[in-house]
Amino acid sequence: MVLVEYLVFFSMILFMLIAFIISLKRKSIVDPLPPHDVDLCESPIERRVYLGLLQHRLHATPQYRLGRYRIDLAFPSQMVAIECDGKDFHTSPKQKAHDKKRDIFMQEKGWKVLRFSGKRIYRDLPGVVATIVKELENNEMV
Repeated sequence: MVLVEYLVFFSMILFMLIAFIISLKRKSIVDPLPPHDVDLCESPIERRVYLGLLQHRLHATPQYRLGRYRIDLAFPSQMVAIECDGKDFHTSPKQKAHDKKRDIFMQEKGWKVLRFSGKRIYRDLPGVVATIVKELENNEMV
């Protein structure tokens, strides 16, 4: 009888420890909210994504420098780059080639690059944020 009680007791402790570790993993992608850096965002679509992420208690770093490039919004600890592509600056063949070169540079440094068009950001911000959250969760499990 005593052996059964010990087994139940230690099983419960093990279960609680596993639940605690899982909760820490989930919380680790959610940084406490520091003062807002929304003023560092350089375009309305960057601000829109930044504020959408804040609603989910996710704090991205605007204009994060990586080598000679600046990432629109970054999660440096998870090495996730978010690029917000406005129509005026990302539709010419020259600019598309430049963006591809930047993506390759970031990927070679181990970063995951997520690109979103301004059109998608305005039409489906919840979907954009969900994609980012999913990527952050995937990177956290590595």
